Amino acid sequence: MSNSVVIPRVGIGMPVYNGERYLEETLTATLAQTYEDFELIIADNASTDKTEQICKDFASQDSRIRYIRNPINLGASKNYTVCFEPSKSEYFRWANADDLPAPDLIEKCISVLDEHPDTVLAYGKTKIIDENGKLLDHYDDNLDLQHQQAAARFVQCLDNIGLSNILYGLVRRDSLAHTALMGNYIASDINLIAELTLYGKYREIPDYLFSRRMHPDCSSWDRADEERQKNFWDPSKQKLLMQTWRTMFEYFKAVYRAPISASDKQKLTYYLCKKMYRRKGKMMQDLHHMVKYKLNKTQ
Repeated sequence: MSNSVVIPRVGIGMPVYNGERYLEETLTATLAQTYEDFELIIADNASTDKTEQICKDFASQDSRIRYIRNPINLGASKNYTVCFEPSKSEYFRWANADDLPAPDLIEKCISVLDEHPDTVLAYGKTKIIDENGKLLDHYDDNLDLQHQQAAARFVQCLDNIGLSNILYGLVRRDSLAHTALMGNYIASDINLIAELTLYGKYREIPDYLFSRRMHPDCSSWDRADEERQKNFWDPSKQKLLMQTWRTMFEYFKAVYRAPISASDKQKLTYYLCKKMYRRKGKMMQDLHHMVKYKLNKTQ
């Protein structure tokens, strides 16, 4: 008698914190996928509302759900990792607790990845919906990155990216595991999306497969609200400092650890240096804020 564990082909990681308002709708939509060979790993970031009970109720009815509860709020970046690491599946996607996948999202994305081994990420078009599910916009991600050269894909990605919708497509898990994953700094999701281009192509499916919910409680509602961003990305920090420097530093690290040619690395080093120069005003402002913060702490 074999004791081998059957690993589903798809892992879904759902990080959540106080998500009771939309959680049941999102879980229902996720579990209703036409492609059924998946596991859903929920990482609850020490929610104080009814999130825990909702998750446990769903888990008792569907064996594909694995529920993890953090003892404290680790921040969004670490919680994304908490629900990624247990998955050993061939493919992986993150699923926010307030967004909605189309029933055939996984089915269509897995078909693309199976057919195109040079593709690392497959995603569908995005609808933007409001807190009540009303359609606000059809969003064009414009990130169908088919260039053979990794450097070209990386540049095209950063030159065109807006919202991080494609992160909720389907990714090859092994490639994702070689990245820095989600870092504890503002907009590290954009860094991750750019880094993944160094591991393969992106293919857009011309169907609306993902609905992203925009509402006052979501992290992207107000990027200028520093306190909101700190509490979302890493509540253990007293203040978010040197964020532009950290972003650029992580881009350089991503390039140099990637399995790409020396020529590609040279091209991207030049590109990132130019990008730093264009951001010099913001980077000087970061230094000013750092000095001011340190001086205030010593007084």
